[in-house]
Amino acid sequence: MTNNKGFVSIVGAGPGDLELITCKGLKCIEEADVILYDRLANPRLLREAKDECEFIYCGKLPSNHVMRQEMINAKLVELAKQGKYVVRLKGGDPSVFGRVGEEAEELVKNNIPYEWIPGITSSIAAAAYAGIPVTHRKYSNSFTMRTGHDCALNEGKEGAHQQVGDTIAYYMSVKNIGANCEKLIAQGKSKHTKVAMIQWGTLGKQKVIEGTLETMAQIAREHEIENPAMTIIGDVVSLRESLSWFETKPFYGKHILIARSQTGNFELERHFSDQGAEAYSFPLLKRKKKQLTDAEIKQILNSQSLMFASPESAELFLEQLLIEGIDIRDLPRKIVCRSNQTKKLLAAKGLVAEKGVEEAEMVVIAPYGYETKNGDANIFHTHEMVIDERFREINERMLTEYKWDTVIFPNKAAIDLFIKENVYTENELSFAYIGESVKEYALKKGFTTIDQKVQDELEREKWGKTNV
Repeated sequence: MTNNKGFVSIVGAGPGDLELITCKGLKCIEEADVILYDRLANPRLLREAKDECEFIYCGKLPSNHVMRQEMINAKLVELAKQGKYVVRLKGGDPSVFGRVGEEAEELVKNNIPYEWIPGITSSIAAAAYAGIPVTHRKYSNSFTMRTGHDCALNEGKEGAHQQVGDTIAYYMSVKNIGANCEKLIAQGKSKHTKVAMIQWGTLGKQKVIEGTLETMAQIAREHEIENPAMTIIGDVVSLRESLSWFETKPFYGKHILIARSQTGNFELERHFSDQGAEAYSFPLLKRKKKQLTDAEIKQILNSQSLMFASPESAELFLEQLLIEGIDIRDLPRKIVCRSNQTKKLLAAKGLVAEKGVEEAEMVVIAPYGYETKNGDANIFHTHEMVIDERFREINERMLTEYKWDTVIFPNKAAIDLFIKENVYTENELSFAYIGESVKEYALKKGFTTIDQKVQDELEREKWGKTNV
C-alpha cells in the first residue's frame, strides 16, 4: 500500500498479550490517522500510534455497546471519505465472531478501499495459555468454534451440527453457559465431558476454572466468571493438569501498576508481564517541546560546562542543533549527565559525558519541573511532560474495571503524579520503590505497606530509575 489516505485497515489485535499481534497489524497502528478500537483490543497497543492519531472507543460489552454496529460502520465510511487512514482494531481475529463482514460490506458499498489483517483468534490462544491443546492425536482430531449467544438472523440453523468437533470452543459464553451445556448433553455428549472456562486469556489477569457439562454453569457462578471468557469443551481439557504453564510464572495473578513521570520505554511493565503479572504503566505522558532561542543557544555554547538532566532533554537539544546546522564540537568540553541512559544516548551521538550533578554556574538542559541541586546553576528547558489526554478514558477504565494490588514508584515525581491522577487511596495499595529516598517519600505521602515480593524482584534485577 503506497498511499493509505482514504483507506481502512481492519486489524486483528490478537487475544490480549501484546506480543501476539502480527507485525503487519502493528505497522497499521503506527501509521494510522484514527483508530476505532474495541474493549477486547489491548489498549496498550495504542501507545504505538503517532502523537496526532485520534482514538475512538467503540466499547462493546455483551449488553452495553458504546457505539452500535451501524454507527461504527457509518463512522468508518465518514472518516475514510475525509481522506484519513483509518484502522479498525478488533480483539482476536476480525473474522471470528467479529462482525468484520458487515463492516467490509459497508466499505464496499461506499467504494472505500480496505484491507483485512488477520489476528490470532482468542479460542486457540486462551486454550494454549491455559495448557489446553485444541487438538491432540489421542483425544481430538477436530475443532469447532461457536458463539455463546445466537443471533436472531441465524435462528433455526443450530441442530445436530452444534456438537460437531471433538473439541468445541464457545466465544462470549458466560450468559448462556448452562443452556449450551444442556444442549450438548441432549445431543449425545456425556454429562461428564470436561469443560474449562478461561477469562481474560493470555493476560496476567487470566482466570481458569474447570468442570463438566453437568457442573460448569454452577461453578462459573460460584467463581463469578464474567466476559470476556472462552469456554473449551472436550477431552483435551484433561491435559491441562500436566500441561499448564502460564500459571506457574512467579507473578501470575499479581496486578501491578507502574507509576510514571516521564516518557520512555515500558521495560518494567514488560518485565513483570513476562513474569505472569497483569502490569499497567500509568499515566501515559507525552513531550511538549520548547524551542530554545538563538540567544539561549549562544549562552549554552559559551558556557564552561554543560549538564543534561534527562535523556529526553539531551535528545531534543541535539535535534535542534542539527536542524540549525550547529556542530556538536562547539559544545563545552565538560559534559555531565544524571543517568546511565543519558550517557548512552550521548555516546551514540559521539559525545563523551561523565555522571554527576550540577555545579555552580553550570548550564543545565532539563525539562520543566526539574529541581536543581545547585541554586547557582543556569537551567534551560527543552520540554514539559503533559498527560496524553487520548488515554484518559483508557486509564479510567483500566483502573476501575480491575482490582490492583501494588504500585511501583521509580521516583518522587511519579508519586506526586500518581496521587493526582489515581482513583485509589494510599492505603488501598501496597507499594514497591526504586531508591531509598523514594521509599521515604512514599511513606510520607501515606503509603504504608511494602510489597516485599515485588521489592525483592526490583532489587534482584537492579532496576534503575531510568529504565522503567
